[in-house]
Amino acid sequence: MDTRARMLGATEESLRETGMAGTGIKEIVARSGAPIGSVYHHFPGGKTQIVTESLQNHSAKALRLLQTFFDGKRPPAKAVKMLFDNAAKEFEKAGSMKGCAIGSVALDLTREDFEIREICQASFESWIELIATQVPRSLAQTIVVALEGAFVLGKALKSGDPFRAAGKWLAATLEAQERRR
Repeated sequence: MDTRARMLGATEESLRETGMAGTGIKEIVARSGAPIGSVYHHFPGGKTQIVTESLQNHSAKALRLLQTFFDGKRPPAKAVKMLFDNAAKEFEKAGSMKGCAIGSVALDLTREDFEIREICQASFESWIELIATQVPRSLAQTIVVALEGAFVLGKALKSGDPFRAAGKWLAATLEAQERRR
């Protein structure tokens, strides 16, 4: 893996663990093993540029992951349950301390973070739109809210149980909705 890719990966990991406020250039350099001078060589826009690009990468990965569940090959209730169960498993496998980079950064945004805010907004909207191909848009938004909330509560509890609980209730809601049709 080249230096630039290592730095983007290190930034993404740090954002998942500590958000934007806890991710500094020195942290990125230490995690990536890159020389400090390579930061501004590869990212002349500094921290904003490397965070922006890392978030774009993370968002694209998350969208591809969501597509594997909401591909139309299974009922929405099953897709939701599988998504949340998978999230719980991966969250626990990673030590129950890594959140979603987009959600973590969104919590750190200031008034001046226009470009980064736009990426967070576009990311969440793309996820909602994808899920809304299978369920009503308001429910798709609720699924994203529940997923992000499960990361927050899961980190506090050091457990994947919030994912499982949210997935169970959202799937039950979808099943009940389907029975009413």
